[in-house]
This record gives sequence, structure tokens and C-alpha cells, in this order.
Amino acid sequence: MQAIKLFDSVYVIPGATNTGAIVAKNTDGYEVYLVDTGMNANDGKRILNAVEEIFSEKNNESANFTVKAIINTHSHADHTGGNKYIQDKTGCEIYATNGESGSIINTFLQPAIVWGGFPIPEIKTSYLISEPTIPTNIISTETKITLSNGGVISFVPLLGHYFDMIGVLYACNDGFNTKTAFFIGDGVFGRTHILKYWIPFLYDVEKFKESLEIIKGTYANWYVPSHGEATQRIEETVELNQIAIISTETCILQVLKESDLSEEEILQKCADLNDINLKPAQYALIKSTIRSYLSYLNLSGKISYYIKENKMLWHSIAN
Repeated sequence: MQAIKLFDSVYVIPGATNTGAIVAKNTDGYEVYLVDTGMNANDGKRILNAVEEIFSEKNNESANFTVKAIINTHSHADHTGGNKYIQDKTGCEIYATNGESGSIINTFLQPAIVWGGFPIPEIKTSYLISEPTIPTNIISTETKITLSNGGVISFVPLLGHYFDMIGVLYACNDGFNTKTAFFIGDGVFGRTHILKYWIPFLYDVEKFKESLEIIKGTYANWYVPSHGEATQRIEETVELNQIAIISTETCILQVLKESDLSEEEILQKCADLNDINLKPAQYALIKSTIRSYLSYLNLSGKISYYIKENKMLWHSIAN
């Protein structure tokens, strides 16, 4: 699929997971920074083909370019799966935060975390396990990368979906105005995605809610979620994500007002009430997320738990 130009030095390569391409002209041609790489080697190949098309269209002739680095917003397999293919083909560096690097190196961690132990075969798929790579550069929110065109890549903490996710904020001046693009990873789920899945995977509900506010408060000309279309207005999409979170919180609190339940029973009732027909992978992802909501609501003082007859039961705390 062809890359979509947002402005002169920024492109989006659409896919099940979108990839960003930040381009800067230098004395030898162009340097390219990629943001996330899809799920597997096929995605890696598709991404490189799209980058080649960008430069074949410049002045109607092929231009020299170097893929300088891959920036992984976080370590989930659908964001890192093309790393190895692209690095093998280009020799590029890989940038990631400290908290996400371990899962990029040991890609079996994601299904183990989702399952809460050694996973069943249905969880050990390319959707959750990518080919391992080793980050060459550990980045933090203090890191800034200045490109040959004077553009600057900086990093914004967007925790919650996973341990140490970052957004990638790029700003450059075209001689008249400063233009910005904000690659927000899974800090926000696009409208179609959130409406389809409604209970997306979250590790830390409170941090995810904080990240939604960070995104809404960060100005950019373009916002690029990993799952959804690039947009120049992010407020409505953020609000839809916030509604989805409130809906899940309310659902859990409501079923616990009716009776004390185990997490398995809470999962079943939330899935039923939201018309979700669980298959093994979605069962594992949503169950892990429900656990995160239970921890969040417990720390918020809204629910508590006890163990009876060797079963943990959750119950509502009356206001």
C-alpha cells in the first residue's frame, strides 16, 4: 500500500498497524526514521516497498535514501514484527524505551503476560510473538533527535496500554511555519477499532486515562494512531476512548452491585453485556484487561475482594 503524505517530510504507511515515515534530506540523499514496523516480515517488506515508492516519485527519478532507524512506540508484536526484516535489509538502528526493550528482545513475554503463565497454543501466534531483535538505542522522554533538515524528534510518555510506551512527536520548519506530527501508538484507538473491540487491551487503566489527557493536550497538525486513520482533530477520538473506559468501569461496578463474583464470572458478564463473542486470543486479552480494571477499581476504593473456599471473589463497596 502506498504511503500517504501528511506534509513534506512526514508520511503514513497504512496497515493493520500504521507505520510512520519521517524523512530528512542530507548531502547524500535522504535519511528515514520509521515508527513501528507491523506484525511480521511481510509487513517489513511492504513498508520498505512503500518507502522506495516515496523516493521513486521525487522528481520522477529514484533518490538515494537510508533507513536510519526504527522507533518502536512499544514492544507488542504488531508494532515490532517487521523489525528484523527491515534491520537485516538496511542495517538500521532500533530505538526503544528501557521498559519496552526486554519484550522486544524476549518476545515470548507478551503472551506469557497476557495469559498469566505458560500460554496455550492459540496464544502463541505471530499476533502476540514477533521475531526478536535487540534495541541499539535506549530512549527516554529526555531524548531528542535532530535531523539533517533541522527537524526534531522528541518523545512523549504515553503509559497505560503497556509498560513504557511513548508517542513520537516530530516538528520541523518549512521556512514559513513549524509543522508537527504526533505518532501516538496505542495511546488512542481509532474510532473503527474502539467501536469494534470496545474493551481494548490495557495494562494500567489509570495511566492510560492520564495518557489520553496528555494526547488531547498536545498540539499537532496531524495525529497518527497505530490503529485508525491519521487525523487533524484528536479530541473526539480521545473522548470516544474515554467513554469506552467509563463503560467498562460502570459495567464491572454494576454486576458487582448485584452479587459478589469471581474474575471469570465478571469477564463472562462484561462480554455478554457488550455482545462480545470470545475466542481464545480475545478471551486472554480481555481477561487480562479485566484484571487491570479490578486492580484499578480496588485501588480507587470502589471494590474489594476476599477469598472464600479457595476462590477469590470481588464485591462492590457501598458509597
